[in-house]
Amino acid sequence: MADICRIMRMGTEKGLWPANEADDGSTFITRTFDTLTKAVDEALELERDLSHALSWDPASTDIQEAVEAKWQDCLKLSGDILTAPVVSAEDLPMQRMSMLLHFLIESESLDEALRFQQLMHEHRDLFTTDDPGVREALNRAARQVDAVAEMAVTAPEFAPV
Repeated sequence: MADICRIMRMGTEKGLWPANEADDGSTFITRTFDTLTKAVDEALELERDLSHALSWDPASTDIQEAVEAKWQDCLKLSGDILTAPVVSAEDLPMQRMSMLLHFLIESESLDEALRFQQLMHEHRDLFTTDDPGVREALNRAARQVDAVAEMAVTAPEFAPV
């Protein structure tokens, strides 16, 4: 009986599995979406801090730079999700919500921001799933869409990017 000859070191086989799926069953989109929602929360918190900072205070310059950098991180993460392949049914609503967040962050006017918020509410069926964990993540992102739109309403000078 012949043995199978190994041409790789032990433990390197894991690198041959698709990079889209993790050991816990989560996909690249699932993991990145979680990171995105955390980054949006951080950006919103920094925006709130900035709104309370004194404009003449030199220390507020650092806050402004941190806010801009965090929104750029959000755009990068959402862009990564948009270009990732959909490998499960739960990926598609997260990819759609990521696209909505991306365009909302890039919106240049209050009307545009409110339109993206309205689209989300009008088409909730595009952002739903049966998976409870994914549903929770999507609901969190929906609250973030509302928070960004509210911030745009209450602070006319607010512009995420």
